[in-house]
Amino acid sequence: MDSITAVTNPANPKILEAHGSAGDRLDFDSVYHRDFITAQVPHYSGMARGHTVTVTWGNPRHIYNSEVVTVGTPGAIDIRIPRIEVIDAIGHTVKVYYTVRTAPGTALIPSRILLLHINPYEFNLLAPTLSTDQKTLSVRYVGMVHGYTVRIRATGKTTWESDEREVQTGVTPTFTLPSNWIAENRGIDTRINYSVYKSGSGQRLMFSKVLRVRIGEQVLPAPLINISSGGLAGQALPHDWPHTRATNSATITGEPNRQVNAKLSGNARFSNASNEIDMRLDSQGRSIQPVSNALAQTVDLTATYGTGPSIRASMIFSASFPADAALGSTGVRANVSSGAAANGISPNRVTYDTFAINQPMTLRAQVSGSARLPAYSAQIANIRLYQPSWDCTFDVVNTVRETVTVTFEILELGSWTRFSKQMTFV
Repeated sequence: MDSITAVTNPANPKILEAHGSAGDRLDFDSVYHRDFITAQVPHYSGMARGHTVTVTWGNPRHIYNSEVVTVGTPGAIDIRIPRIEVIDAIGHTVKVYYTVRTAPGTALIPSRILLLHINPYEFNLLAPTLSTDQKTLSVRYVGMVHGYTVRIRATGKTTWESDEREVQTGVTPTFTLPSNWIAENRGIDTRINYSVYKSGSGQRLMFSKVLRVRIGEQVLPAPLINISSGGLAGQALPHDWPHTRATNSATITGEPNRQVNAKLSGNARFSNASNEIDMRLDSQGRSIQPVSNALAQTVDLTATYGTGPSIRASMIFSASFPADAALGSTGVRANVSSGAAANGISPNRVTYDTFAINQPMTLRAQVSGSARLPAYSAQIANIRLYQPSWDCTFDVVNTVRETVTVTFEILELGSWTRFSKQMTFV
């Protein structure tokens, strides 16, 4: 291996088919006829022959990890993302990043995240539902009216396509899976979705979200996970940090009042100081779980309804906490997590710290857009900092999917302490 330069905070990947000034938007129609899109790993600082890289496509509905690619001659690497993964993410924001392993057995190094917004259809085409006996599929979405047709496609070891059915207003189309297809795919992880066509229009098909199910097992809906990521690892927090060490969080959603089991990899821990927790979703079908980690790692969170299918998402804990503003030997700094659900209650957590300053201080924190500081019921808060640590933590929530700016300033010390950070709600 030729690795000499350390790999730290690698740049985010690109999606070559994306558009927009930041390359962060994708219209499925522009890749309609392609079997895949391309995620490009850049020539990151410290890239060397023998490194391995893997791209993660973090759709809130399903996490896809690419094949592992070994670096030959250092340079940009193109990695394919299958078309079905793009279809399943239509209307969602996908967290796209890659991880680097510099040598066998070493820790994975995560890149910065590209938040890729995939344009929605006019309809939110939910995944089809499968009966408990795994024989009948149903199609239902808001806005079903006459003038459209639907067709099912089920893919496993073999592929089956249904006949085309006309949509009748107020009627739920049902399709019977052939017994021979069920027999051929027993024990196989399958993907099932449907297409919608506007009759006589000549327009392209629209595709639904994907139902992923193993044939021959009881069908239970998988919960969904939304991750607020990028918070500090315990090793990066100040030595005298008196506040919570849970700098990231996960929002798990599903059927109201259902019990969910969740597990964390690595050294990450839930609020019960364990890497595993059983929770009951509230009457709205949600549970918000704060997560801490002593070490800087990328960890996986897996959630399942007991014996049902599971879903997995990744979470990053950062080791980097540099000064954002300094005057001589004194300084101020902040870390913000990002990626929380835009539901008004799921938080992106802020960690704020001062150093070499020892006097009464008030932090003015202000958020832009539709974001709010829930502890203060406002967009601006004056937060008193207390000795001996002169630091604080607070949460930001939002009901709108957007990137917002958090601005910080110590009122008593003036403009040199003013700086801003960005966070995203999805």
